[in-house]
Amino acid sequence: METKREFENIYYKRNYLTEVIIRVDLLNHIEAIEKELPKNINSVAMHNFSIAEPRDAFIQRVEMSSKRIRTDRKEFSEWVFHSRDRGKSLIIGPQWFYITCSKYDKYENLKEDFIKLCNDFFKQYEEAQFSRLGIRYINSLKINKDNPLDWSKYINKKLLGLFNLSFENAKPSRIFHNFELNFSDFNLRFQFGMHNPDYPAQIKQNIFILDFDAYYQGLIEPKDVSDCLDQYHIEIQNLFEFSITDNLRGELNE
Repeated sequence: METKREFENIYYKRNYLTEVIIRVDLLNHIEAIEKELPKNINSVAMHNFSIAEPRDAFIQRVEMSSKRIRTDRKEFSEWVFHSRDRGKSLIIGPQWFYITCSKYDKYENLKEDFIKLCNDFFKQYEEAQFSRLGIRYINSLKINKDNPLDWSKYINKKLLGLFNLSFENAKPSRIFHNFELNFSDFNLRFQFGMHNPDYPAQIKQNIFILDFDAYYQGLIEPKDVSDCLDQYHIEIQNLFEFSITDNLRGELNE
């Protein structure tokens, strides 16, 4: 697959995105967040996520040995904020924070919201360290057509190899692939195909998934987060463009 940075400047009039997520997981547990969120972090969150709905949450760990099974349950508050139209949500916990978006407009806006929170969070908690940084785009293509298994008009034929298989007296109930890519500075998990909401019944609905999850597991300096996310986004954009045809581009620009 040829890498083309000019893809990063493409903006479509519509999309088939069902969810976009930018997430940080922390190496250490920040106990101070368990019962109360600092006022400055709360103010940053409320600036773009004006509906606050904190909720109770818990982590349960299980330790097994030859003699016994030991469980440990830790309860805490998870700080949840929603945008006014509930198209975006911010979730902050003692070992993670992330933004999830169901009404996506463009990357730059989502990144700006995230970077502002990220900068203030790591200023407040200097002891906090990254264990993982990632951005994920889940596309659910729903296109009316006669044959649910024929996506050659919209999807690159290189991704459709298994769609040509047929077996006597049997119909497919799921055709889904997991393709892992290792770049020099991060990984990208590409999942695609027909997951089939009616599984294990045979595939009848015209729904094709393109799921891109770019991430790095390890320590990252807060000052490098912006550049990392840009790099992840560029490669996801490249892979998305590789995966679709001009017919689908026409649908996206209608």
